[in-house]
Amino acid sequence: MSEQRLSLAVHLHLYYLDMWPEIKGYLANIGDYPYDLFVTLTTENSQLEENIKQFKPDAKIWIVENRGYDIGPFIDFLHHIDLDKYDLILKLHTKNGNKELVKFGASNISRELWKKLLIESLLGTPEQFKKNVEMFNKNPDLGMIGSRHLITSKDTVLASLKARINETMIALGFNEPKPITFVAGTMFMSRAKLLSPIKNKYNFVDFEPTDGKLKDGTLAHVMERLFGCVIQAQGYKIKGCGLFSIELILRRIYHFVYINKVTNSGYHVIKIMKLPIFRRKLS
Repeated sequence: MSEQRLSLAVHLHLYYLDMWPEIKGYLANIGDYPYDLFVTLTTENSQLEENIKQFKPDAKIWIVENRGYDIGPFIDFLHHIDLDKYDLILKLHTKNGNKELVKFGASNISRELWKKLLIESLLGTPEQFKKNVEMFNKNPDLGMIGSRHLITSKDTVLASLKARINETMIALGFNEPKPITFVAGTMFMSRAKLLSPIKNKYNFVDFEPTDGKLKDGTLAHVMERLFGCVIQAQGYKIKGCGLFSIELILRRIYHFVYINKVTNSGYHVIKIMKLPIFRRKLS
């Protein structure tokens, strides 16, 4: 790599322990690039910890409460390091990957695809990782990168959540964000120094115990949006990275050609090429 090597800290929140072999494969794509690895777990597992140490002998591992999903442990990680020591922070976590479809913008994508888009954009290949670091080297105004498919500025947050985001940004000393831009799924690489305002404001105990039944509305969900807002509020840009996903493109084409759904108002609707061909009120 022709440019200087930016110092890198990687935080991995390993909630789904059985995903370590998969994550380890992605981390291997960092190759001989120097980095410090920090791993948080919610349960003790000596065999797993030994496996992590075999992969990265100097890895730092500690146990945290199951609080704040992946974001509470990330804030705890920020308090374990000196941000001035690092140029870049890479945030990773294990994400439930199944075939269940979730709505993102105009598309319906599986949780498995969502997970792949997040992590492969950052560590999909050794070449992809190198390109990502080079982006920061070549663009001094770049503050954060994440999957090009999962960066959104669409007004899809709840009104109550948007109010909390605005209040928090003001409490941090920034203006209300317009628009709210963030990486949906919170796997990203960012300049370390830009996370200082959040580290200085929040601690791990500020986050509620994780409740998988809650799909939105907690401090962790606010923070998911806040990372991008804080980056931009300091005058830096957020850019997409990673290859375009053929699977995602095909799903978008399919969604355009054929829609069969029940609307919020209780109608069963079928559309072809966005044109309604069937509409019936459900009893």
